Amino acid sequence: MFESLRISQIGLQAQKAQLDAVAQNLANANTPGYKRIGVDFGALMAPSPAASNEDAPRPAAPWRIDLTTGELRATGNPLDLAVSGDGFIEVAAEGQRTVLWRGGRLQVLPDGTLATDSGHALRADIRVPEGARELAVLPDGTVVARLPGAEALSEIGRIELASITDPSALEYLGDGLFAVASDSRLLRGRPGELGLGHVIAGKLESANVKLVDETVNMMLAQRIYELNAKVAQAADEIMALTNGLRK
Repeated sequence: MFESLRISQIGLQAQKAQLDAVAQNLANANTPGYKRIGVDFGALMAPSPAASNEDAPRPAAPWRIDLTTGELRATGNPLDLAVSGDGFIEVAAEGQRTVLWRGGRLQVLPDGTLATDSGHALRADIRVPEGARELAVLPDGTVVARLPGAEALSEIGRIELASITDPSALEYLGDGLFAVASDSRLLRGRPGELGLGHVIAGKLESANVKLVDETVNMMLAQRIYELNAKVAQAADEIMALTNGLRK
């Protein structure tokens, strides 16, 4: 009976995590560059370090991030950015973590710093001079603008890309941003090199979330959750009956 309760507990935990994943995917269905998450059920079933202690809590279900590229849709805005391959744009961050961004709408902060639409400065630390016009990003990551009094466009910075060697190390932070704890998991280079893809201006990458699939996953998780709850209830009733017979 204890084994039945343990299996039911794992099942309830797994389906709750699945429902949490579906909720996050649906909430970010319109977030540019968002990558859907799921639950790594195999890792959840793996023995925990405290497997010898049946009362020890099991670790939270690990997430699995789907890095499939979403649809690239044209916007006509030169400050909208998308990455055509597997690369990420690095964003400045405090502490030891590296923060990655799949693209979205750029903005110029009051001090001229080029930043994401949520206000996070790019790690490339690109400053737009006062009075600059015709700001644009080329496919190789070069950022150009027409400076006051200049006839031709001038290069004011360059955006590089980074790819992740272990997608399971990514953590979603919100606003289309992902964190990775160690730089050793990254491969850095210029757009167009090392299979990192190109930077495409005037387009946004849609989230790779399919509403129909998420709705089906939600219905399945709810149904399986109910079945696991019934298993736990049946095991509890049998244990109560067994205890009654002993008396």
